Amino acid sequence: MKVKTGMLRARTLQAWAILALSLLWFAGCGNVKRENPLDPSVGGGVTLRDQLIGSWSRDELSANEIYLFRVDGSVELKSYSSPSGGTVDRNQSFPTTRVRVFAGTYTLVGNLLTLFYTRAQSNDPADEVQVPSGNTTVEIAIQRSTLTMTLTDGKVFYARLN
Repeated sequence: MKVKTGMLRARTLQAWAILALSLLWFAGCGNVKRENPLDPSVGGGVTLRDQLIGSWSRDELSANEIYLFRVDGSVELKSYSSPSGGTVDRNQSFPTTRVRVFAGTYTLVGNLLTLFYTRAQSNDPADEVQVPSGNTTVEIAIQRSTLTMTLTDGKVFYARLN
């Protein structure tokens, strides 16, 4: 009888030890609260489309441009350049700074952004800017105040202006 009682007591202790270790393991998994506003399971979260609305700026040697995404699905891209090859000053007009403006619409399905331009113009009278033909589709991600567009030749980063 003592052997059975000892074995029962050992199994009970073993079960309690497994339960205690399991609880510690689950507790060590981190915060199980779902407070991330970008988490689709959190009610009232901010969608990618909501985050996209506004102005985004890229100011690099290879490109100097601003995207403006509006709630109504319209988009405007302003591309700044210096005809002389010097420093680009967005506050200057032609001939110091050439501004090309492309306007149209956008759609966002998941994280795929499709741009369709319908108008193109330039502040340079000699610049014969054409409306890009067809749609452009890019994968996007937004982390804090940075919009990342994944193009066929790499990633491009834009900073939120507003």
